[in-house]
Amino acid sequence: MTLVPSMPRAESASLDMGERRPFSGRSRADLAWLAVSAALHLALLAAVLLAGARSLPAPAEPLALETEIISSRDFAALRAAPSPAVSSPSAEALPRTGRASAPSRARPAKPADPPDMVHPSRMLSEQALGNPRSRGLRRELEHLGDEDRLAQLCDLEAMEQIHAWRQDFRPDRLVDYALDDTKTEGAVLIADGGAFRSQHTWYEVSYRCELDEARRKIVAFAFRVGDAIPREQWVAYNLPATH
Repeated sequence: MTLVPSMPRAESASLDMGERRPFSGRSRADLAWLAVSAALHLALLAAVLLAGARSLPAPAEPLALETEIISSRDFAALRAAPSPAVSSPSAEALPRTGRASAPSRARPAKPADPPDMVHPSRMLSEQALGNPRSRGLRRELEHLGDEDRLAQLCDLEAMEQIHAWRQDFRPDRLVDYALDDTKTEGAVLIADGGAFRSQHTWYEVSYRCELDEARRKIVAFAFRVGDAIPREQWVAYNLPATH
C-alpha cells in the first residue's frame, strides 16, 4: 500500500484559494455598484413621491350638517307620513316643438268712457224768464218758430244749469252748434258740440234738452262741460272774444 504524501493537498488547497481570489474581488465590486444603484433609485423614488405629495390637493373639509333634535313620536310620525306625489309635467307645461306662434299684437287701449252727464232735478229756464229783466227775451220768444224757440229755451237752460252747477262759471253767451251741428228729434234738441263763454273764455259743452208737447216749457235736461277751447281756435269756430 502506497501512502500519498500530504504535500500535494496543501498545494491543491493553495491553488484553490489562489483561483478564488479574483472571483471574490469582482463580487465586492458588483455589490458596491448594486448598493450605489439602489441608493440612486431610492433617492429618485423619494423625489418622485415628494413631488407627488406636493401636487395632491389638500383634502376638503367635511360639510357642516345642520341637525334638529326631534322626539321619537315626531320621528315616527314623519316616517308614517306619505311622501308627496311627484306630478308629471302636463302637456301645457312642456315646450311645443311645432311652429312658433306669431306674437299677438297689442290691442289699443280702450278709450275711457266720458264722464256721466249732469242730470239736474229742477229746471231753471222758466224761473229765469220770470225775472223782470227778461221781459224783452220773453217777447222775442213769442215771435220765434218752434225750432228757434226750442233752441233759445235750451240754450238759456244750459247757461242757468252750468252756473248752478259751478258758481265760478258765469256764462254770458252760448253757441249750441259751435263745434258740431245740433240734432232735433221731435221736441228733443241734442247738442254734442256746443260752446259757452264765461269770463272771456270759451268752454266745450254738450247737452240734451227736451220740451213739452207745446214746446213752451223744458221738462228734462242733461249736460256735460268739457275743456276750455284754445284761444287760437276761436276764429275757426266763429267764437267772439267780447260781444
